[in-house]
Amino acid sequence: MKSTWIILLLLGGGFALAQTPPPAQPDPAALEARLREQPGDLPTMVALGRAYLDDGRLDDAVRIFEDVLALDYQNFQAHFGLGLALYRKGDVKGALFEFDQVTRLFPDRFEGWYNLAVAYADLGRWEEATEAFKRALALGTEQGLAPEVLRPAYIGLAAALRKLGTPEEAAAVLLEAVASAGEDEELLYLAAENLAMAGKPKDAIPLLYKVLNRDRGHVAAAGLLADIYVGQGLVERALRELDRSLAVANDPALKANLLLKKAMILKGTDPQQASELLREATQLDGRLWQAHYDLGTHWLRAGDAERALEAFKKAYSVKPDEPRILVGLAAAYFQMKDYKQALRYAKLASAAAKGSPKADALLIAGKSAYRLGRYGEARALLMQTVDLAPDRAEAWLWLGLAAYALQDLDTAVAALERAVQLDPSPIARLNLGAAYLAKKRFSDAEQVLTQVVLEDPQNAEAWYNLGWALKSLARETEAQRAWKRALELGYEPARSLIKK
Repeated sequence: MKSTWIILLLLGGGFALAQTPPPAQPDPAALEARLREQPGDLPTMVALGRAYLDDGRLDDAVRIFEDVLALDYQNFQAHFGLGLALYRKGDVKGALFEFDQVTRLFPDRFEGWYNLAVAYADLGRWEEATEAFKRALALGTEQGLAPEVLRPAYIGLAAALRKLGTPEEAAAVLLEAVASAGEDEELLYLAAENLAMAGKPKDAIPLLYKVLNRDRGHVAAAGLLADIYVGQGLVERALRELDRSLAVANDPALKANLLLKKAMILKGTDPQQASELLREATQLDGRLWQAHYDLGTHWLRAGDAERALEAFKKAYSVKPDEPRILVGLAAAYFQMKDYKQALRYAKLASAAAKGSPKADALLIAGKSAYRLGRYGEARALLMQTVDLAPDRAEAWLWLGLAAYALQDLDTAVAALERAVQLDPSPIARLNLGAAYLAKKRFSDAEQVLTQVVLEDPQNAEAWYNLGWALKSLARETEAQRAWKRALELGYEPARSLIKK
């Protein structure tokens, strides 16, 4: 049975409550006056509850609907009104209870199961949401409800299935909705998106063209189609599809998003053109923080920290809580040797981020603390980094440096050995050699440092440290040759060690 009062809709990618326009109601004052004349009149009480809802007087609505239920617990509209009022107050668990009661008392009501499903989804209880959406759709189909009534239930079920990790099932549900409601652009796009996520991008392509044939400026569809072609190795075709959409895009914001997508495809092969596209995108839509952010990362990779900082600041002004932007700011400040600011933004980022961005933030924070001479703090931050990203060689290297500065030689050696294992760079092996020397592991130091100078004969510091390893092994003549070579390369500390 189609609800004439409330319906739950999907808004902005999540679940929310909304109320369909009810019949015109008297104002609360008039209903309150009528209720004083007729205390306990249930229709007036229900109408007053609805009027409170319309006025946003949620506490009053909760009170009056509870009063109705105390007198008549079988009152359908009171349960629904109470559920809606509680939801709007942010009491989703309370709303869930009410909608559960509706399904128990009125098990054949489509809207009861649908609202229950939305409440479950809002709480992240996806398995229960899935079952409730399925029940709502079964009832709605059986009762012959209009496709536009069932449509949000199909979308809700697909979203729940996707959250459960079954995007192929989600796509099937959405295609069923298309068959029922017609070739709706949103349903077609969502079905294509789920097919692509399920590893069936080729099945998604015809659906995306159906969307684009209706709206060539559909940014999400154009972007997904481009991603699929890139995934198939058809980069030029992907770019041409984006150009087709750009040719008809009149809205500056839509055009900016298409340029951003094109730049993302090109940044690996043509970073210069990508940066030009990003600049054009930011001129068209200054609120497009992703374009500012990507432009910042471009300048950071190019070594232009000042331009990177400017771009990241613009992104930050639009979306100050985005962890990736905070990481970008920290990285730019670090590159500019402003380690205090780098540490500040890196800590802000690490508090807000998860996964790889959090590891990036902790790494910059640890490096910045080290540069500021705060070695204990650096070690703690870098320990967190390697816990999150155990295969990141740079984090192990800086952890080794911080531990060495604290004379925590066991940690230093272990960290530098791991750094060398992951990336046997000269700088990692040079520092490992120094740590071995400090631990009096002279044979290990000689072996590592010899390999460094063989690969990089111009490394003066490696020659100097090699000299100390050789001397400690009683190989004085070889040590003298190593120090002489270090001095020839301009390493002055070696001068006092050379015998006349």
